[in-house]
Amino acid sequence: MPINVKRRTVPHAGVDVVNITLRETYSVEGVGHDTVELTGELEAHRGAPLTGQSGEKSWENATIVALFTNLSVSGHSDVFGPVRVTLNRDIPSFGAVQAGKCKASMNLRVTMPKLGLVLNSAEPVQLWSDVETVPPIGDERTQSVGAVELIEAATGRSRGQLREAVVAWRDLLHQKALTNTHGG
Repeated sequence: MPINVKRRTVPHAGVDVVNITLRETYSVEGVGHDTVELTGELEAHRGAPLTGQSGEKSWENATIVALFTNLSVSGHSDVFGPVRVTLNRDIPSFGAVQAGKCKASMNLRVTMPKLGLVLNSAEPVQLWSDVETVPPIGDERTQSVGAVELIEAATGRSRGQLREAVVAWRDLLHQKALTNTHGG
């Protein structure tokens, strides 16, 4: 059962697990291009809100930063067959929200077993959106800023592009607050 999140509220540090639906458009050299709907889970660990000099933790003032620790989504393409997307842990993936402006940088690994391909994003995929909640839930549409080259893990050769990534839907499945258990 999805968990509701209060709008325009700055959360404490915590862990969020969301059910996520992505639509990613790929082009693969010698194979073709297709848009694939991918579903699964994304986990993020949020730090304590960052404040300015005033120390105010308001929606307009505070910055919430999250480290993405797990992404596991999959789908099927008539062109590529099964497609699975995870985080490539070579470079950490982060997101930040300030005053409803959400930015994320995600280093991805795309596996296409039918084609025998494991593809890494040449650089992190940059995403943005305007949001009303942290974590973003519902249809707060997030989309990529531009295309990213896909590099074959086995050969280091460019094999295509992730042309576009769109987060179509998110439901918060689990949320755990993190507290400082060591006295001051």
